[in-house]
Amino acid sequence: MKNHFIVGLFALSWSLQAHATDYYVSPSGDDSNDGSLGTPFLSIRKAIETAKPGTTIFLREGTYRPKPSEVMRKGAEGVYDCVYDLTSNGSSESPIVISGYPGENATIDLSDVKPDARVIGFHVKSDYWHLRDFDIIGIQVTQTGHTQSINVALFGGNNCIIERVNMHDGMGIGVYATRGKNNLVLNCDAYNNYDPVSENGKGGNCDGFGFHMNNASFTGNVIRGCRAWRNSDDGFDLINNLAPVTIENCWAWENGYDADRISRGDGTGFKSGGYGMKQNVKAGENVPRNVVRNCIAWSNKEAGFYANHHLGGLDFHNNTSFRNKRNFNMVNRKSHKKAVDVDGYDHHLTNNLSYSPTMSGAHCVNIDTSSSTYVNNSFLPEISLNDSDFLSLDPSQLLYPRNEDGSLPDITFLKLKDNSKAAALKIGCQFSDSDDTASLNPTVESREDCSGNFYNLNGIPTISPSDGIYIHNRQKVMIP
Repeated sequence: MKNHFIVGLFALSWSLQAHATDYYVSPSGDDSNDGSLGTPFLSIRKAIETAKPGTTIFLREGTYRPKPSEVMRKGAEGVYDCVYDLTSNGSSESPIVISGYPGENATIDLSDVKPDARVIGFHVKSDYWHLRDFDIIGIQVTQTGHTQSINVALFGGNNCIIERVNMHDGMGIGVYATRGKNNLVLNCDAYNNYDPVSENGKGGNCDGFGFHMNNASFTGNVIRGCRAWRNSDDGFDLINNLAPVTIENCWAWENGYDADRISRGDGTGFKSGGYGMKQNVKAGENVPRNVVRNCIAWSNKEAGFYANHHLGGLDFHNNTSFRNKRNFNMVNRKSHKKAVDVDGYDHHLTNNLSYSPTMSGAHCVNIDTSSSTYVNNSFLPEISLNDSDFLSLDPSQLLYPRNEDGSLPDITFLKLKDNSKAAALKIGCQFSDSDDTASLNPTVESREDCSGNFYNLNGIPTISPSDGIYIHNRQKVMIP
């Protein structure tokens, strides 16, 4: 018993010693300190170089302005200088965390980093990193040709989380990914990003969020609860993407403009796929079915939701699009070899809502409904909407502060009133994906239960329903 006690005590002692130390960084710290709460480091670089699996690096209140001498890696991917290079792996039990200190505001200002190269703020090359609760501003572009800079680059890390990180008022893309599996971008904001330097200030390389996975094996990536506004190109962009990505519960508005709402780049809310129109398209063997669901697109310069010359079908469920030039544009490319636009094929559109596009009649354009799943959307001709169907059409609600946990604020903008026909059909982003899933699998209701109002899938009331699928008590039911 005594020997067992000694062994157990030794194991406990080793476990305590093996636990990674947390480090603290402060604009008033010193890199000769030990990085403790009382004597924090000055530079984030020092903390990153010292971190081990299980470490949390806490950023205390204030603004961090790294100098060019603090750049951790030059020439990544052959073209990028990386201010912070994350190369150590964490684990599922012991991720490495960089976090704003609870209750304080930490901002990383990259405006002093101006190399003759593209710039990356955080180069995430390794597994199980978690960035959360801070802002990144001021990232620079110095090259005048076709180029881009990136606030957070997912270039190979797996199982990473970017959470409540706000990337704004700079010249670069918010989050940009090309490699890695099972990464989550959660409750982040990207806004007022515009590059006035390259390509004569066109602004065509400043998206809010861009996932462009370059191999079909990079699956499991999700963007959730994010907002993108007034980015000079697109809000969310999945062009040249070879693995399926899910975008859910996200909002995009006034993209294609700069912070002063001057017209700049493309201006799509959710560019949901596509490979461009070059003659030689290098696509994967399996064209991915990206999923966009429960999202809002308002007042983007071009499309709210866009298939972007995709080479196969995409999934759009319970989205709401309002006052975009084209609310839904489902145009596809004919084939890898033939760079010809055709009406979108094999798309799945269910329970989507379109209202008042700025181009007349452009609710859902360029789609072959005969080859697509096209069910229960407001842009069917039998369903008409007007202002009185909505609780509010005030877009300023999109800028309401987030909830304490970082989730999107509760708003009434574009939510349907209970007495709206579209609400009875559960159309639009206010209805959860679980509602959408349920609506695709109707419950069976006996003919004896046929009391109350029934509506067909186009929203037309039916007094005596025959066999088929109907809306009854706000649920989809089947009459056998």
